Formats: sequence, C-alpha cells, structure tokens
Amino acid sequence: MDSIKLMRTAKTGYLVLAALFCAMGVTMLTWPDITPDLIGWGTGAILAAFGILRIVGHCSRDPYGLAFQHDPVLGILAIALGLVLMLRRNLAVNVLGLVLGVELVADNLFKVQTALEARCFGLATWWLLLALAVVAAVAGALLIAWPFQGVRMWARAMGVALTAQGLLSFCVALCAIRVPPRRRLDAVA
Repeated sequence: MDSIKLMRTAKTGYLVLAALFCAMGVTMLTWPDITPDLIGWGTGAILAAFGILRIVGHCSRDPYGLAFQHDPVLGILAIALGLVLMLRRNLAVNVLGLVLGVELVADNLFKVQTALEARCFGLATWWLLLALAVVAAVAGALLIAWPFQGVRMWARAMGVALTAQGLLSFCVALCAIRVPPRRRLDAVA
C-alpha cells in the first residue's frame, strides 16, 4: 500500500474512531448504569483499534509529521491497554479508570506538544488542538486521581474523558493530518 493510501486510511480511521470515542462517552454520560464489563470491553476494543491505526499512520509519510510523530510508542501502549481492558473485564472500577486515565494523560501530553509544534508550522487551529488536549489530559488525570464513589459517578467521569478524547482526535484528524493530492499521471508524461 502506498503512503497516500496509508495516510487516507489513517485519517479516515482517526475520524471513525473519534466518533466511536464520542459515542461511547455520550452513552456513558446519558446511561451511567451501563455495566463495567461492557465499558471495559467497548473501550478496550476502541483503544486497541486506535493503537493499530496509530502504527499504520506512523508508517505513512505525513507531510507535516505532526499527527503521527509519537504514535509508535503510544500505539503499542493503546493496544496493550486495550487488550487488558477487553481480557480483564472483571477489574475493579477504579483500576479500569486508572488504566484508561494513564493512557489518556500520556497521549494528551504528547498532543499538547503536537499543538505547540503546529503553531510553529503556521496551522491556524493550533490553539484548538492545545485547548482540547489540555481538557482531555485533565479529564484523564481525574480518572487517575479521584476515587469516584459509585458506578454512576465513575461512568459519567469516564464519559467526559472519552468524549474529550474523541473531540480531540477528531480535530487532530481534520487539522493536523494532511493528505497530499494524487499526482496526475499525465503531468509526468
């Protein structure tokens, strides 16, 4: 598969998985009685798929090199944590929040760096990426630091964190992933 197809696949996948993160987050906000097993499996599956997609994106030749610069390491982390969440669904609620919180904080701290580098590239939307990265990092940090009393409150906190992560991923896909147009074959001749 050529680099342009890889970049298109990565961008489309980022958009789809961002929508899934948002959908999972909104579901948890509106239906906080959802079982931790379902949360663990659904979040783990999305996280593992996102990890695979990140590695695919890193193998492409992104002209800016912004969106995928930290993705090999974070992709492996996302796959590992996604598998833990799927296979160990019986983990306590606080452990599930801790695992997801660690991944979100790590990812979003690198997204802060990406936003600052996007400013150097002259991207007009760097501030939006920065603001969303900070909000998503804080939401992830709350999952780590704040022991939630009750499953309903925990599910809402997870919903906020997943929705913030989805919105950030959506903006990264739209603002920082540039797929160059295909070159015309007749222009070469």
